[in-house]
Amino acid sequence: MPDNQTQQMGWKENLKYDLVANLMYGYLAFCGIFTKYLFAGSEKAMELDNKQRVIYAFWHNQQVFLLYPYRKKGKISVLVSKSKDGEYIARALPKFKMEAMRGSTSRGAYTALRGLMDIAEKGYNPAITPDGPRGPIYQAHSGIIYLAQKTGLPIIPAGVACSKKFAVNSWDKFQIPLPFGKCALVYGEPVWVGEADDLEEKRKTLTSILNEATAKARGLVA
Repeated sequence: MPDNQTQQMGWKENLKYDLVANLMYGYLAFCGIFTKYLFAGSEKAMELDNKQRVIYAFWHNQQVFLLYPYRKKGKISVLVSKSKDGEYIARALPKFKMEAMRGSTSRGAYTALRGLMDIAEKGYNPAITPDGPRGPIYQAHSGIIYLAQKTGLPIIPAGVACSKKFAVNSWDKFQIPLPFGKCALVYGEPVWVGEADDLEEKRKTLTSILNEATAKARGLVA
């Protein structure tokens, strides 16, 4: 269902976004086919991922690495910013059998979190880049912690690294995969957030687990 932002665009702008989204899909699918994927890390996280709804967490600059291997995971809804760059990703997601939930946990946070809680109630697995959309890089915001507390779902932290990639000139050095390499996905220990938990301490814990998982993923593809 198109959102208001999409409906307000002219046909030329819509055509541009659709064209780029199709090119993104084609390129990332090509890379996915010719990439060797390695899965490692927490057995508990993998077990939870296979049997119940969860909240996926991964750093902003690693997000496109997950589109191909996660395309068969089931009902995933990814939080995507309302920026123009976010529009490209939002239109590419359905091609990977995922949905986009437009919003930000740093700007208009309440609306975004309310939307994420609604989609979780509908049976979706929310997926969030907790340092997005503007950083600081590799530092989780508290929004994902609040979401886990209110939904009761565990956060599954995923650190990802590719042996062949290039980085663009952005705040997070956004990474684009290249084909014919290795990509490691390392699950960190699940993060549960109870009603009485200290949200700031849980935020620090998630940051630490994600950074450790990313370091292990880089080691696997070095």
